[in-house]
Amino acid sequence: MKIITLFYVSLLSVSIQWSGAAKQAPNIVVFLADDMGWADVGYHSDHMLTPNIDSLAADGVVLNHYYTQPLCSPSRGALLTGVHPIHTGLQNSVILHWSPTGLPLNFKLWPQYLKDAHNYSTHIVGKWHLGHARKEFTPTYRGFDSHVGFWGAGQHYYNHSDCYFKGNCYLDFYHNMDVIRDASDIYSTDYFTDRCLHIIDQQNTSQPLFLYVPYQAVHSARVGLTLEAPQKYIDMFAYIESDVRQKFAAMAYSMDASIGTVMQALHNKHMLDNSIVIFISDNGGDNLEIVGNGASNRPLRGAKFGLFEGGIRVPALVWSPLLNKSGYVSDALVHVTDLLPTVLDAIDGTGIQDQQNIYGVSQWDVLSNDGRPVRWEIHHNVDPVWNGSAILWHDWKLVQTPNPSSPSMGDWRSQQGYTDSQILLNHTQSFSTRQSTERRNSKTYGVLSAMSRKPDYSVLKGSAVECPPLPSTADTPTDCKTKLCLFNIRHDPCERHDLIGEIEAEFVAILWDRLVEFNRTAVRPLTLTPNDYKNSDPTLYNNTIVNWLDYIDSSDHKTDVPVIMDRTEL
Repeated sequence: MKIITLFYVSLLSVSIQWSGAAKQAPNIVVFLADDMGWADVGYHSDHMLTPNIDSLAADGVVLNHYYTQPLCSPSRGALLTGVHPIHTGLQNSVILHWSPTGLPLNFKLWPQYLKDAHNYSTHIVGKWHLGHARKEFTPTYRGFDSHVGFWGAGQHYYNHSDCYFKGNCYLDFYHNMDVIRDASDIYSTDYFTDRCLHIIDQQNTSQPLFLYVPYQAVHSARVGLTLEAPQKYIDMFAYIESDVRQKFAAMAYSMDASIGTVMQALHNKHMLDNSIVIFISDNGGDNLEIVGNGASNRPLRGAKFGLFEGGIRVPALVWSPLLNKSGYVSDALVHVTDLLPTVLDAIDGTGIQDQQNIYGVSQWDVLSNDGRPVRWEIHHNVDPVWNGSAILWHDWKLVQTPNPSSPSMGDWRSQQGYTDSQILLNHTQSFSTRQSTERRNSKTYGVLSAMSRKPDYSVLKGSAVECPPLPSTADTPTDCKTKLCLFNIRHDPCERHDLIGEIEAEFVAILWDRLVEFNRTAVRPLTLTPNDYKNSDPTLYNNTIVNWLDYIDSSDHKTDVPVIMDRTEL
């Protein structure tokens, strides 16, 4: 009898192991919005419409205390490596065309982890912004099988030229290492959607897919230009008085529609049942004073570039049938670097084996089961160039904002007045009714219904931020540039009451020491490397943004840039 029992135990063990081996790793889809603020999603607003994002949030897990970095390259580097920016050299600013640097090549990225572990098919569609002076810095040399999109910070949505270089405009639109020249007049969000559909259509479903979609939206087209969106979407928001905010809402709606279309394609390919979908923004919303994209972070204080909540606390969610619990708002503290170890843990439970320099921690059990928090501290940043630093420890945040920030960046009134009473032409139409209709007519809602899932939108009310009244000194903004400020984020999420003089100096010193100690291992900021405006000048390369250092090294300025004439090849 004992022998028979052992036989069945052994057989069961083999069966379990075989079953585990046979289960395919989940598809991973990451949607990354650019410069989307706290109040720029429908479930945080009374005038924005993002029905597909809202549906994913209601049926998934809202990351209500998700923190990122205040700028683009730092946040993208942190996302793709799981490493804090002070250890990649991205603690100061962004990588631009004339910079000879890029995200250091010694760091392993998502696609490389996924390929090594489970032979994923890996694709990026959209914005890169992690360096391109050498081809080795570009996506297809960093583990991605393909890239369609642009290398730099931003561009026109229709002609795909980047106008950040000396005020002139140069083409920056690529399929892998080949320039795309026949996409003019095609709205970038639509172009990226078509590319995603092509990838999904061609995907061999016996192989797991990693699809990284860093949209251009809702970043402004370029400095000094108004926003760009299809007129049919702009017309939908005629009830918004502000022309800038109206176009911004149209851009967000277009991106949201793209997400719905991609979700539908995944469902039609029978891939969603074994997928993890993530939606995040790279940093807080930009306001009119800096680049002009008309975002709103209300009621949070501050904006992109800064270390107040409006610059680093952004909309985020995870959706997956693999979650044991879903349809709720999580108050767990989550950092952008946590997403990589979280996904790797979800795939096979092993996470990242080589933990050297990894700042992120796995949140899979926390999110999948609404479990106990695993993170109590975030070192938001230490920037020795712009003199900005911040740390969040439990409920307490010690912050000194960067010096280059807009003069009113720290003012409570810096969000450009995008409150409902100030931007709506009238309140005759019930917005809640329209929002509900949009949600239930969205492609994502249709997909979820077909999967016998029913989003409960009422749970989204739990993500609202409640702020205490403005202090009596509201007309005199707290100076957090020349001195440290201290806030209790749980009781004062809008950072209105500086407690630096009311809390024991010893406690403040403890927080500061934690930040100083963490920064002892920081590397030199990449932005301290001298720029090379002369050799990176796109006029040397057929008015095209290129991997210019490769041609400088070969003493051959590139004038015959590769061209793709037929976009159907993409």
